[in-house]
Amino acid sequence: MKTVYSYIFIILFLLPCLASGFHGYACDTIATTQDTLLSDTLVAVADTLPPVADTLASKKEGSLEDPVFSDAKDSIVYDFTGKERMIYYYGDVAVKSGDTEIKADYMAYNFETRVVFAAGRQDTTGKWIGTPVMKESGKEYAMQTMYYNFSSGKARINEVLTQEGDAYLHGTVIKKMPDNAINVADGKYTVCDAPHPHFFLKLSRARITPEPNSQTVFGPAYLVIEDVPTPLFLPFGFIPKRNDRSGGFLFPSFGEEAARGFYVTGIGWYFVFGEYFDLALTADYFTLGTYGFQAVSRYKKMYKFDGSFNLQWRENVSGLQGSSDYNASREFSINWRHQQDQKANPNMSFGASVTFMTASYRQHNSQANPQRALQSSANSSISFRKSWEGSPFNLSVNLTHSQNMQDSSYVLTLPNFTFTMNTIYPFKRKNAIGKERFYERFALGYSTTFDNKIRFKESEWGSPDFWKKLENGMKHNFNIQLPSFNVLNHIQLAPSVTYGMTMFFQHTAMSYNDSTKRVEEVKSNAFSELHFSHDLSFGISASTRLYGTFMFGRNAFIQAFRHMISPSISASFRPDLVTWGWNRGYRTYRRDSTDVEYYSYAGVYSPSGRGRSAGLSFSLSNNLEVKIRNKKDTANGGTTKIKLIENLSLSSSYNFLADSMKLSNISMSLNTNIAGKVALNANASFDPYAVDINHGGRRIGKYAVSAGQGLARLITFGFSFGYQFKGGENGFKNNAPSLDGVPHYHPETGEYLYTEYQFYQDFKAPWSLGFNYSFNYNTSYVQNNVSGIGIKQNNYIQALGLNGQVKLTEAMNVSVASGFDFKNLKLTVTTFNIHYDLHCFEFAVSWTPFGSYRSWNFHFNAKSSMLADLLKYEKHASYVY
Repeated sequence: MKTVYSYIFIILFLLPCLASGFHGYACDTIATTQDTLLSDTLVAVADTLPPVADTLASKKEGSLEDPVFSDAKDSIVYDFTGKERMIYYYGDVAVKSGDTEIKADYMAYNFETRVVFAAGRQDTTGKWIGTPVMKESGKEYAMQTMYYNFSSGKARINEVLTQEGDAYLHGTVIKKMPDNAINVADGKYTVCDAPHPHFFLKLSRARITPEPNSQTVFGPAYLVIEDVPTPLFLPFGFIPKRNDRSGGFLFPSFGEEAARGFYVTGIGWYFVFGEYFDLALTADYFTLGTYGFQAVSRYKKMYKFDGSFNLQWRENVSGLQGSSDYNASREFSINWRHQQDQKANPNMSFGASVTFMTASYRQHNSQANPQRALQSSANSSISFRKSWEGSPFNLSVNLTHSQNMQDSSYVLTLPNFTFTMNTIYPFKRKNAIGKERFYERFALGYSTTFDNKIRFKESEWGSPDFWKKLENGMKHNFNIQLPSFNVLNHIQLAPSVTYGMTMFFQHTAMSYNDSTKRVEEVKSNAFSELHFSHDLSFGISASTRLYGTFMFGRNAFIQAFRHMISPSISASFRPDLVTWGWNRGYRTYRRDSTDVEYYSYAGVYSPSGRGRSAGLSFSLSNNLEVKIRNKKDTANGGTTKIKLIENLSLSSSYNFLADSMKLSNISMSLNTNIAGKVALNANASFDPYAVDINHGGRRIGKYAVSAGQGLARLITFGFSFGYQFKGGENGFKNNAPSLDGVPHYHPETGEYLYTEYQFYQDFKAPWSLGFNYSFNYNTSYVQNNVSGIGIKQNNYIQALGLNGQVKLTEAMNVSVASGFDFKNLKLTVTTFNIHYDLHCFEFAVSWTPFGSYRSWNFHFNAKSSMLADLLKYEKHASYVY
């Protein structure tokens, strides 16, 4: 956000005014050395130089101390034979006096006039190197040659370049005055950082006044673009000092949009409040009726925190009233980011990442990026965390938000409190002597969570019954770890006891209405009841690892296979606490002469289930590696390990106390990396029980293998993988030969040529092409209403994503993103993007050629931050809403 007086072109072209105190160029009195300073025929100094200590020490009354020169890289030559006493420095020399420092490849210093001449030199290719650079009062000047008088502080400089904020000032001849004011003749003022700028304001005369009221006043000036003078002429003007922390007018953006017409956006005012906080208030207007407002703020305190806030509100109108594409809606968006510095308080933190918007806002403001319009959800969180040093206790408070863009549904957590106690060992001795006692391995962990959630549709916001949708609950969990021990030195057993208690604060009553044929539910107000539900379980787990290696010999290419198996098994028992009288919240209502049971308390948590269970869970993980011979890998003895399977796992469980179908579904997953480049993930689920086709495909308590339906029925299967191809990493190379009259080998044709092909370009443009593919399958049965026979349905979901980019030149980049919908056999949202860097300017084109979000966007702007908000233009044709 730049203020109006930050934009130099507004000042120069729109707000010229008379600048008082503009000085002409009178001849100054800088003493200069004679042309002999540049003579290459220097007089060699004899070894028997007369002593110069006294003359060097002699100074005029009131003169400053002599400047201090560094040692020259090449040589130093003294010439005291003539009238003037001179010292010549060759090769990388620096001189310093006060806050002034000059560096150059060549210097000549006159002891009498205290004037130094600095210049560079040309190398064998004719390129100038070691040209002077002067640092003074925090500023740096690069130049071709210069004279500097250490007595008066005056300087005469040729071909200077200095930076003023984000702009650059070139001067053919510059004179620096004793008060640090600078007079410029034949100057250029530009924001282009090229040695020869692509555009600039040609200044015939200019004067730069020193701090604290620094400004540049200039005489007649005109605009030059690509060395072509333009008729845009200014008789005089001034460039004030830019203040980074000042408020002012914000220049708008202009453009055109197909659905909402011509627009002016971002017009407003920028405010600064102290050192840590700013605010920009802007407005937008579209000619077809859309208007809106925006407030953007940033804040930062060093080593404490930083953040930003963005609030947007808009009355959106697209299309012409009365037409089929007319649409009117009210929408808003809130974005807030807050981050605390880790050094501020290690035991307490506060952070926020909030994105909250109406569904219509996302749809109507994604023209520049149609992919954003496809986002199906948004999430936010505000968190506070506190820990107490020297204790195991931690507290966190979270407010969260999630929304579904498809159906405009929201879930808010207002708030969530979580208090935890890290695992402690209450019987651990503080000063242990000897072996650890078994009871010292007893451990205790505790956590409690208090939740408040509300679920609603966007249309329900602010309705009279809105807060009646609030649900809450509190859950306590105690985890007791009993001492673990080893069996047969390789199997580790770990017993545990877990107790949980859930608290409900609302009562619910359900009944069946015979007239409407619907179940009606009535909830009490929040925090009107208090009820407890308990859960208790006991468990023990066992795990180990098995290794197997198959060797092929040291001389074989494949030297060995290594297989690791990690089996684990756990048993658990949960008693029926409802029968014990701990959970008494179950009730029944009558429906069609049948009693239907339900739980009479409501909340965000589920109560403990009826019945008891005794289960056995098991899993088996596999890892497979191969060792191959690789003479290049000398660090590992000429061998390389390759993981063929990262992890292949199988898991299931068995409930001994269930009435039927005691074995749960069998799950399998595979993770591997093909050739170390392609990540492959796969998963599958199998049902060990059969289905009765004659009764609509209903699952029955009979194993599939005994019903002739295979060892197990495949329920779900899926896999995904992706890869990124790259090339041309070395970029563009110029393969022009030296033109020395001898034949040269052509790398493409294989010929020896005498011709001049110095413009031959090796087109190895950097490029990349990536894809990701996913496949998912699931099966279900649909009952035929006539025959009652179950019809099996196989459902497939496939997705292919494509992305690629190529850098055609050093300045031009082209990218594309697309995909393929296998279900509808058509391409998904496809976008083409072109970005061109014009050094001082840049433009970008985005095009979505087909589909519901077809649109195009053109953006052109200056790269300089001084002109980015001023010299820009944007136009796009939006998709139909």
